[in-house]
Amino acid sequence: MVTKGIALRFKEDYADEIKFAKSHNFDFFQVWFYNGELCANSLSEPREIKIKEHGFPIIIHAAFDINDFEKHGQRLLELVEFFGHSEVIIHPVCTSETITEKTVFTLAKKLDLIYEKLEKRDVKLYVENNSTIDGFFNSVEDLRVVFDNNTNFGLLIDLAHINDYDHLINIVKMRRPECIHIADKRFGVPHEHLTLGKGDLDFHMIFRDIIPDFDGRIILEAVKTKNGVAKSKGIIDRLF
Repeated sequence: MVTKGIALRFKEDYADEIKFAKSHNFDFFQVWFYNGELCANSLSEPREIKIKEHGFPIIIHAAFDINDFEKHGQRLLELVEFFGHSEVIIHPVCTSETITEKTVFTLAKKLDLIYEKLEKRDVKLYVENNSTIDGFFNSVEDLRVVFDNNTNFGLLIDLAHINDYDHLINIVKMRRPECIHIADKRFGVPHEHLTLGKGDLDFHMIFRDIIPDFDGRIILEAVKTKNGVAKSKGIIDRLF
């Protein structure tokens, strides 16, 4: 069953965002975890308690630098346990050190270590592909290093991070996605998340020919304007 979520606009009022999400029939929020904290700026600390009190489902999206696993991994585990979650997303980046050919192998090892702890809690780990601007974990070769190293990882494909359709096809051949970030983009632009229909992506073709019979979480990440969200959600609803 496809469940449809929306990336929380973390600078907006949390209660208002819940009303907006419900009015467009989203099933859950994706809430960013960055630098050791949940990103929901209108909520006082501890934010996890306030989020839980509101009662609207969330999934945590952890933006982890290559050196954040040691710094913030335990805090992430505590939050997953606090919410009673069975799934979590890690989006790996590397800004704290120079990226080399060894970086992706370091990432694979660090993901393995945190996966061992998540597995003990019966939590599924989704790992997200990068765009070209991130400098690593965009190529199929980099993705293969991580997903061949641990076949239990779930793949989250961010469609706005693909280079072209051949890139997407080859990623899907390597590993079928279980979770998807959806936003539009223009080919030739390294990184952008546009309202669906404003870029070059043919979503009907993607889900008909490249990722047919998708059955998992789909999360809208083009959330700059309410009108844009409404338009994008309409397209998602026609797809699924």
